[in-house]
Formats: sequence, C-alpha cells, structure tokens
Amino acid sequence: MPPLELPEAVVDRLRIATAVLRDIRYLTLATADPNGRPWASTVWFGASLRSPSTQRLDVELLWLSRPEAQHSTNLLERPEVGISVFDSRQPADTGVGLQLAARAEPVPADELEAALAAFSTASVAAGGNAWTLRQVQGPVPLRVYRAHLDRALLLVDGSRAELPLR
Repeated sequence: MPPLELPEAVVDRLRIATAVLRDIRYLTLATADPNGRPWASTVWFGASLRSPSTQRLDVELLWLSRPEAQHSTNLLERPEVGISVFDSRQPADTGVGLQLAARAEPVPADELEAALAAFSTASVAAGGNAWTLRQVQGPVPLRVYRAHLDRALLLVDGSRAELPLR
C-alpha cells in the first residue's frame, strides 16, 4: 500500500521548517542538571537532513561544544532537551521559528566521521571551515553532539503547527 499523501498545507509547513533549519545558524538549547535546574545555551549548529522526504521531517541537529560546558554535562545525565530555532531579528508578532523536543548526546565514535561530514557541509555553506576528526578527538577542547527530534512545532506569524517526524 503506498504511503498516504499529506495535505498541501502540511507539505508547505515541512518546506518552511527545512528552510529554517537550513538558513538559521544558531539554536537555543535548554537542558537541566540532575536536580532539574534549567540551563539555556546558544550554539551554532548544522542540520543534517537524513531523508529528502516531503512527508515528514527527518533531521539530526549537530553542534560542537566543550565537554565541560554546563549544557554538555547536563545532557549526559538528562538527555531530554528543548530546542528553539528562530531568527531573532524578525519584527514582533511576525516571523517563523521551530520549537523542538529532542534527545541529545555526544556522537559515538563509530558515527563521528559521518556526523562531522554533515556538520562540515553546513559550516562551509555558511562561510565557515570544514572540520576534521583531529579537531574533535583526543586532547582537543571540542566534541560533536547531536539531537534526535521527538516533537517539532512550527511557529508561523503567531500560529503553531505540529510537524510529522520520521
């Protein structure tokens, strides 16, 4: 049986969400320590679209951080995170953004090469540098982290719509 076609409005929302993830370079990452004390951090990220589907959002968010940073230590104990992706220059009562619930973790060694390639592609597309394994392994200060989405809401000019995920 072929997959059901989504209504055009949902497909349009998925296109908008993909554009936000492609065009916005910073996300706000909300974590909590083992006692539940919240912490929010802004990190530069790259979105790795895992599937070109117009029927669902299938994406992994990648960023570099220091393992000793508060958000990095928090997500080791509590991998559930909240994420907001938006352009803060948008006028009040307008604009587009994403609110996401996800699970975050350091990228495992056996998946690091592929994740770093995706992050480097986003970095180069934004005018940054490509990254090498040597820059994120061993006695260096940065590691690669990722988030897998559990829930995604698209905010467009005051309305909010749930997006289908992989």
